[in-house]
Amino acid sequence: MNPKPLRPNLNRLTIAACTALLALSSISRADTSFTLINTTADAFLANGPSGNLAANNYGGAGTLAIAPASSAKGEFDSVIKFNTSAAISQFNSTYGAGNWTLTGLTLMLASNTGTQGANPGNAVFNTIHSGNFGIDWIANDSWVEGTGNPGTPQPTGVNFNSIPSLIATYDSLGTYTYTPPGNNVYASYSLTLDGGLVADAAAGGDVSLYFYAADSQISYLFNSRTFSQANPELILTAAPVPEPTTMALLALALGGGWYLRKGKIQS
Repeated sequence: MNPKPLRPNLNRLTIAACTALLALSSISRADTSFTLINTTADAFLANGPSGNLAANNYGGAGTLAIAPASSAKGEFDSVIKFNTSAAISQFNSTYGAGNWTLTGLTLMLASNTGTQGANPGNAVFNTIHSGNFGIDWIANDSWVEGTGNPGTPQPTGVNFNSIPSLIATYDSLGTYTYTPPGNNVYASYSLTLDGGLVADAAAGGDVSLYFYAADSQISYLFNSRTFSQANPELILTAAPVPEPTTMALLALALGGGWYLRKGKIQS
């Protein structure tokens, strides 16, 4: 009588090993998120109804703004800057430097004047209206916020005339829809994982975003970092890159299972 073959038992062991490795992999691949609460700099850029405001700085204002050139109060663009060093430090601590990748970037914006048809408290701004706007990642992080506001604009700091230098190198992150959600209620925008943006954010330094109208309807005010509540936030999400050792063991286990199965069929 021939001895009982060992292949089925070995096959079960291989399956168990694969299951354990997959479970370990799924545990280690849990995503981690980090919320950057508030920007490090921001400002709206306005040219006024006749271009008369283009040289003014409004970096100290409590709001940021987006409106098209055809609006009653002229064009409004905005620029904000986040520093990602705290998030990157956490990801390095959790997964090890170089062992993770960014899987999500979500921008959170809220407004003290966030209802359709609302009239802002300052006559420089347009009435609030839904519409579409664009966001660009810009490589220029050297712009200065400044201290101007609608009541006392200043000559020093980023302004509407700075736009050509701001967008000298940029990547479009797409077009987004603004539907006024109410006062100080966050609206969420998932940013495109553009290569320039991801590399910039993962480097752990400053990341600048540029906002502009994408239709003739939008009039969007959202709180700046100097407002008292509901400031801009950027949520970074990262996942670990599978470790080579784990992947090699998994491949070996799967290969062993295939070999044993092949041998069983042929025997």
